[in-house]
Amino acid sequence: MTIKIKLTELLAQNLKFPESTNLQQRGIADKIEDACNEIIKANFENVKPPRSRKSTEDISIGDTYIDHKTSDESLDFKMPNLISVDTLRKLDHELIYNFVVYNSAKREIVKTFALSLYELNWDHLAIQNLGTGQLQIKNMKAFLESPVSSMTKEQWRAKLQEQVVAFYEKLMTKTKKRQDQWQYWN
Repeated sequence: MTIKIKLTELLAQNLKFPESTNLQQRGIADKIEDACNEIIKANFENVKPPRSRKSTEDISIGDTYIDHKTSDESLDFKMPNLISVDTLRKLDHELIYNFVVYNSAKREIVKTFALSLYELNWDHLAIQNLGTGQLQIKNMKAFLESPVSSMTKEQWRAKLQEQVVAFYEKLMTKTKKRQDQWQYWN
């Protein structure tokens, strides 16, 4: 059984909506992510904490990074950041996103599923202007309707390269325009 399948099954069976009195969205998400980590520690071998506070992973299973992404379906619009394109380029281990959809109004876990980075559907991804560029889900509700790509890993990586190059082209054009506005300011 793959890590993704086992992780999805374990969380579906064991993850419960946390006590959340007086908590905002991030506080609820933190409690859910902590609960995911506890379930992982109890059910997998060779589990390691994140390498640092800013690591890509929330936890590792062997040499596989696991990054939890929570989403409150009771909120209207979300554009979650996934990973810096610079970090993605240097990625040296498999990265699995563990998605947990919950509903804070109903106080329930709606569903969980795990996908490899290279399985994410490019129809719902974009590179946004944060740092060196950030891979982001454009609209979480639309993503949840069709999260899985039909691309191979090689096709996915080629699409990433194409999108990052296009992102930097647009960024150079914007930056040049801004520079020109200041150069000719009177």
